[in-house]
Amino acid sequence: MYNIKAAAKILDMPKVTIRSWETRYEAITPARTESGHRLYSDQNLEDLKWLKIQVQENGMKISEAVKQLHASRKKFIVPNKELPKREALEYDEQIEQLFQAAAEMDTERFNYLLDLHFSLFHHQTVFFYIIAPLMVRIGEAWEDGVISVAHEHMITHIVQQRFNQFFRIFPISPNLPKVMALSPSGEQHQLGLLLFTLFLRENGYPVIYIGPDTPLDGLEEMVAKQNFKMVCMSIASPKLLKTANEYIDALAIAKPELHFILGGQGVDCEQVEGNRWYLGSDLKVWQQWLDEQNF
Repeated sequence: MYNIKAAAKILDMPKVTIRSWETRYEAITPARTESGHRLYSDQNLEDLKWLKIQVQENGMKISEAVKQLHASRKKFIVPNKELPKREALEYDEQIEQLFQAAAEMDTERFNYLLDLHFSLFHHQTVFFYIIAPLMVRIGEAWEDGVISVAHEHMITHIVQQRFNQFFRIFPISPNLPKVMALSPSGEQHQLGLLLFTLFLRENGYPVIYIGPDTPLDGLEEMVAKQNFKMVCMSIASPKLLKTANEYIDALAIAKPELHFILGGQGVDCEQVEGNRWYLGSDLKVWQQWLDEQNF
């Protein structure tokens, strides 16, 4: 929960605007402390962010944007903050709509649908259960020759912008270890890395995102000079497991106290080997790992 000062800073909005949208237009209903001070939930912030986009970027009147937000609430069942089980709630319709917009290169509709889904669902739901399977389908369409590589890059860029927006929203804790996030040379896919970076940032970890296809050259010097405590890597194929472990070996020599996390679809095991955690791509495993840490 956030007070109005924190909410205004996160959203880059004046406090008077937040109060006006709340009281005059009934856009959101924040909780209150015993002394009457407003407390804003993650869902409140997501609603305000969506309204801000409609007003500032799409030129919509705030009254009309609020009407659309409230109307959408009546059409869909909105899950609570707890992440729903995949088998309990399907998102095939949302994925199909986004895929069609992507296939037609209708970027305005694609962004509109993303705005809508972020306003309706918890952000973890959108990233893990809508965007992640969507990007798998986009990748398959590229492999089948249905869309071009340039087409795929365009959609990937839009999606990465969404991740970057959320990376900036979450406050970080100076008491948690600084993390470097990358994928080794030869790994072009970055969805798994983006998801894990989002997971860490949401939990307060200061993460420096280096990105996919990162060469080893220069990394030893970087980790030695900077105050990194952990390095997380993601691979989409088991073929790159050997390469990833070579990176870990080299970086461990450069800075022996480093800890390493390796995840992604290319990691089919869940195990711990000294200062190395192999976590795969299951969010539940990630959360269990995080709960066991004593940082």
